[in-house]
Amino acid sequence: VELLQEKHPNLRITHQDVLQTDYPALAQSEGGPLHIVGNLPYYITSQILFALADASHVGAVRCATVTMQWEVAQRIVSPTRTKDYGILSVVF
Repeated sequence: VELLQEKHPNLRITHQDVLQTDYPALAQSEGGPLHIVGNLPYYITSQILFALADASHVGAVRCATVTMQWEVAQRIVSPTRTKDYGILSVVF
């Protein structure tokens, strides 16, 4: 984190529980929509994606660049009538 802040002085890094973050309040305190970057843990990836989607719908998150496990990504892009097709496929 310190190396990133040295190389990119305008970069703001916030350490918080991602599921407890009030994205609209954070965006307001930062002066505008957020750009989110992160590596999502497998067991809460869906919850984080839905929280980010909700925040983007109210204008608090402009974009999110995330890494996730292959299995979750496969569920997001799975076609209809397959075993992996589900809520992630529909929403994202």
